[in-house]
Amino acid sequence: MIEFQQLIAEMDAAIEDDLSDGLADFLSAKGDLQRQGLAIMLDKDAERVDVVSGMVGRSVIITVRRVALGQYDRKGAFRLDSSVWGAADGKTWHIDGIATDDGHWVSFYVVP
Repeated sequence: MIEFQQLIAEMDAAIEDDLSDGLADFLSAKGDLQRQGLAIMLDKDAERVDVVSGMVGRSVIITVRRVALGQYDRKGAFRLDSSVWGAADGKTWHIDGIATDDGHWVSFYVVP
C-alpha cells in the first residue's frame, strides 16, 4: 500500500514540474550559497495588503517546495538564473516576508 506522505510528495513533484518558472540558488544573508538549483515559481504582479495602512500594493512572490529549501535564513535571497522567465541572469531577490507557508510550499515576498 502506498503511504499518504509518498502520494503528497509525488503530487508536489508533479506540481513543481508543471508550474516551475525556472531555477534559483538560495543565499544566506551573508551571501553564502545554501541551496543550488531550486525549482521556483515566480509571480511578478501579486497583490500585497499593507496591514498597517490597509492599502493594496503590487509585489513579487517566489514560491518553492519546503522540502527542497530545508532550513533557511529568513533574511536570505534567491539568485535567479537565466532559465527563469523574464529574469536577467544573476538577478537577486531578497526575502521581504512570508506570503504563505502550508508546510509543503512556502511563498516569499521578495524585493530586488
